[in-house]
Amino acid sequence: MWRFESVHERLQTRSLDEVMSWVECDGHVSSHAQSLIGAAAAQEPLIAQSLKTPQDIRYHAEGPVLHDHLRLMLAFLFAVVEEKIHLIDIEEFRRLKGYEGEIEELEELLKEKVSFFQVFILCHDAAKWPSVSFTSRKGSKGESLGFQTPRAHMYDQAVPERMKRLNDYLKLYQEFSTGQEKDSDRETQSHFYLTYGIDVHYPHHARKIHAPVFEALLTRFSQAHQLPSRDQEMLADLIAHHMEFGADFLQVRPSRIERYVHLSSRRGYDADDFIDLLQGCLLLDHVVGSKRLNPHGYWHDPSSLIHCLKSEHDYAPHRRAQKELERENREKKERLQLFKEAGLDGVALMDLLEMDPGPEFGLMLRRIHAAILGQGDLPKFNEKIDQELETRITTVYQKMFL
Repeated sequence: MWRFESVHERLQTRSLDEVMSWVECDGHVSSHAQSLIGAAAAQEPLIAQSLKTPQDIRYHAEGPVLHDHLRLMLAFLFAVVEEKIHLIDIEEFRRLKGYEGEIEELEELLKEKVSFFQVFILCHDAAKWPSVSFTSRKGSKGESLGFQTPRAHMYDQAVPERMKRLNDYLKLYQEFSTGQEKDSDRETQSHFYLTYGIDVHYPHHARKIHAPVFEALLTRFSQAHQLPSRDQEMLADLIAHHMEFGADFLQVRPSRIERYVHLSSRRGYDADDFIDLLQGCLLLDHVVGSKRLNPHGYWHDPSSLIHCLKSEHDYAPHRRAQKELERENREKKERLQLFKEAGLDGVALMDLLEMDPGPEFGLMLRRIHAAILGQGDLPKFNEKIDQELETRITTVYQKMFL
């Protein structure tokens, strides 16, 4: 869909934390997210199992289990798709002067590739369940209860003790939460951590998407969502590397963009497309889907996405300039086509205004088009022409905001 600057009127900004609080309270998008998760769990035992994976509050304070992480990501995605929120209206992104095009293009990508990102959300952490291990703070109750996976066993998937400890943890948490009925799940998660001091780890879970069982899971979801085979291949690589995105962009690091350009080249992907999708995954997983906790309360950290955008620019400024030129040319072409369909192109307006080609008509054409784009006043003619112009301009606006 064509947009000359933004497909919506820019509103007063809200902070990312305010937006996420709203998303969590919106019953419609939360219900939509829950329905999709429920359907996936009913069809796939691996998904149903993964939803119970305990979360480490140091990185995932949105709730005690993986289900909370997926639900928050999906609810945000659906809020964007339904245009209940716009990325450019988030204060932290509006402050990125000069990156407005990238921010709005990222939003369009989420809308256009919604099935792609749904599959990413549902599958990206599915391998956490068989990867769980524990460490506990020295002197904590968790340590006294034996929640300390030996380093030699942390990466060994064949050690039954690891699964036994996982079940022990879930039982302990269930017993603890039974006495916390008055608290929210999030508050119970916090109280449990303060009481037992148990950290949760998932060694190498992202790379396990290439294990046959999880590769088959991704294939089934990709086919169910009618994704092209190339999209499935990119999903596998994005999932395999998704834990590295946040670490790669803890600061502005252009060299990390080069890494993903090389990965794209080896795999035969378009580098720009792959990096765009990477940024979508980074936004959903590390920014909106991961709630942090500090002494001042809960918050979301947008810095990894901001650093990624800046890294992409610094890696190759000419590539960003080229992308901007391509975006402008594409929007100009779409705009001209829209004007033509509404009878506002040069030929149609010459007939309406009964003018001949020449500098005078060229000036009038530019004034009319500028007025349509909100960049000037619409010229006045006679009543019949003015009314017809308004009708055609209304047609443009109706198509623009579909």
